Amino acid sequence: MNMLTPTTQAVLLLTAHFSKPAPGDPKPLTPTEWGRFAVWLKGQGMTPEALIEEHPERLLGGWQDDKITPERVCALLSRSSAMALALEKWQRAGLWVITRSEPEYPVRLKRFLRNSSPPLFFGCGNRQLLNRGGLAVVGSRNATEVDLDFARMIGGESAAAGCTIVSGGARGIDTSAMQGALEKDGTVIGVLADRLLKAAASSRYRQALMAQNLVLLSPFNPEAGFDVGNAMARNKYVYCMADAALVVHSDTKGGTWSGALENLKNAWVPLWVQPNNDKGSGNAQLAAKGARWLPATEGKLDIRQLFERPLKPEGLPTLFDHPVIPDEAAVGEDQEVFELEIQAEAGSPGDEDAVNTAESEDWRACNEMTLYEFFLCRMQALTEKEAKTADQLRKELDVSKNQLNVWLKRATEEGQLNKKKGPVRYAWIPSKPKPKQKTIF
Repeated sequence: MNMLTPTTQAVLLLTAHFSKPAPGDPKPLTPTEWGRFAVWLKGQGMTPEALIEEHPERLLGGWQDDKITPERVCALLSRSSAMALALEKWQRAGLWVITRSEPEYPVRLKRFLRNSSPPLFFGCGNRQLLNRGGLAVVGSRNATEVDLDFARMIGGESAAAGCTIVSGGARGIDTSAMQGALEKDGTVIGVLADRLLKAAASSRYRQALMAQNLVLLSPFNPEAGFDVGNAMARNKYVYCMADAALVVHSDTKGGTWSGALENLKNAWVPLWVQPNNDKGSGNAQLAAKGARWLPATEGKLDIRQLFERPLKPEGLPTLFDHPVIPDEAAVGEDQEVFELEIQAEAGSPGDEDAVNTAESEDWRACNEMTLYEFFLCRMQALTEKEAKTADQLRKELDVSKNQLNVWLKRATEEGQLNKKKGPVRYAWIPSKPKPKQKTIF
């Protein structure tokens, strides 16, 4: 980390803690605040490094924000000595830092979270794993032995299928799934909410780190202890770095529960839950809210089926069509291509059938959208000429009833859809398309 670029240094100064906060210390920018500030810098034709190479007071003359004041920015930038001391310590432990502007940064986070994705991650291990995707396995810290054994089995089966396990590294289900994969020489991404420095030096992970089968990372200070807010914030990163997720056991409150609900609300990845007989478990409630029950199997579970989404009979894409396990070469070739690859029609651009098929062109236009934006794209095609009921739309889109209702309500409130009565139907309201968002820095 002693070879950090000026841009990385600037992002660190503005967004990271270098020690335990003391009264009066400037508060680093949150991911949302950094996103807002980075957009302004881009609009001014500036990169973050300009703030440490010139007098920041002069450059911030046109900046106005109630929370991100010029004084706060300058105070954060003045912490270069504290940053140097912290980096030297973390480097000795083998840690590295990666920012949003670097090609190895998890592209799925930028696709799903846009400018709210963390401005940086601290990490150790094989950073090439960060864009592998995989299966997120999560669950309660205080799990039963049966649940722990099941999580370990899932980890092992994922390793055998060549699928990476993504988890939060917490005690219980998280670590059991990670260990199950590592014991079978599988690959693991651990997104930690605390104590990254301690985990990097732990004998539990030493062999896997040396074998390049593991990457541990955290958007928080590597020496930070457990914090409920950090743990809650970390949940979304686990889901958004995966291609599908499995809840082994959830309570009806706490981190696992809130993380699963957040994923269902935003439809980042397909969510599965493990059936159980625990009356106090939240698994059944998650299933009622749109998660899918893990299919019953005899013997080994086919991990790959957790990534599959059936195509509509006519062969058109559904909302969740994307590669089962992403091709590493394809990810490396273009880090900014949206993961949800819409396959419009077979054949080359010169194929007569493809050229004459107007609908295939509509699919290509939806290539770099979030799931909600893609939903709007499909709604325009489905309801621009004729209003349709929720049941009709659910069959067309192959999406859960709860998720459809969330999106329909949002689209109606945003003025994208007109809700008609007798019976209730939805019709597209012609409007200007929303500009596509890009992540910067």
